[in-house]
Amino acid sequence: MSRDSSQDVISIKEWMSKEPYLPHDLDDYVLKKFLHSCYGSLESTKKCLDRFCTSRRQMSEIYTSRDPLAFNLINSFSATVVAIYEFEKIEIFIHKYDDPTLETFLFYDLLKAITIQADHWIKYRQFIADGHYVIIDMEYYSLKMIPKMNIMYLRDFLLYLLEGMPVRLKKVIVVNAPSYYDKLYALIKPALPSEVCDLIHFYSDYQSLYQFIDKKYLPSEYGGETESMYEKSKNWVKNINEQRKFFLNDDVWKADLSKKSKNSANGAMSGSFRTLAID
Repeated sequence: MSRDSSQDVISIKEWMSKEPYLPHDLDDYVLKKFLHSCYGSLESTKKCLDRFCTSRRQMSEIYTSRDPLAFNLINSFSATVVAIYEFEKIEIFIHKYDDPTLETFLFYDLLKAITIQADHWIKYRQFIADGHYVIIDMEYYSLKMIPKMNIMYLRDFLLYLLEGMPVRLKKVIVVNAPSYYDKLYALIKPALPSEVCDLIHFYSDYQSLYQFIDKKYLPSEYGGETESMYEKSKNWVKNINEQRKFFLNDDVWKADLSKKSKNSANGAMSGSFRTLAID
C-alpha cells in the first residue's frame, strides 16, 4: 500500500462518518482489506465501499433472511463445495456445485449462500493476499440450469462481486468444463468487462491447473497435497454456524438509501469497473 495503512483506515472512517447513508459497522480490519484490494487508493476504496454497501441494500433477495441454520440454506451449503487455499501470497477460492441431479439448484438460495460465505471471509479470514485466483468446477453444470436462473440478476450479481468485493482478481480458472460451456458462458459474457474476460480460462480437466498453481498447494481432489476441499467446505459451514448471530442481522454493512443524496461524491459504479484491482 502506498501510505501508512492505519492512517488510510482513519481517513476512510472519517469519510464514512460524513456520509449519512453509509453504515458504521465495518471494523478496521475490514476497511484495511478494502484498502489493500484497491492498492491503497483512497478514491477507489470509497467507490468500492459505496458499491458494497449500496448493493447489499438493493439486492434484498439475497441479503435478507440469511439464517445459516434455515432449511433452505442448509440445503444450499450441502449442494456446494467452497474452499480457500493459499499459494504463496495468492488466495485461491474454489467453488463447485456438487449436485448432479440439480434438485437443490435454487437460484437465489445458492447466491445467498455465497453472500454468507463471502461475508465470513471478509470479517473473519485473517489473511490479506496479494492476489486472488477463482477456480470454478463445472463438473455438474448443465444446460438444464438455464431456465432455473434469473440471467439478468446473475449478471448484476457478478458485476457487484467485481466492483464491490475486496479482492485483487488475477485469474478465473474453470475446470471440468463440459463441451457446451460456451453456451453457458455466453449468458454472462456480454456483461463482463473485457479485462475480466481476458482473465478467464476454460479447461475440460482439472490437471490444467498445474500450469498456474504448484500441485502441492491444491486439494487432494485435484491431485494435490493439501486438505480435501470437501473437509474445508464442511469446516467453513461449521464456522459460519458458530457466527450465526452476525448473519441474523439483516442490516449488516448496508447503506441507508433514504439518506443518500443525489450529489454524493461516490455513487454506485453501475456499468463500470475497478480497473486498479486487476493487473
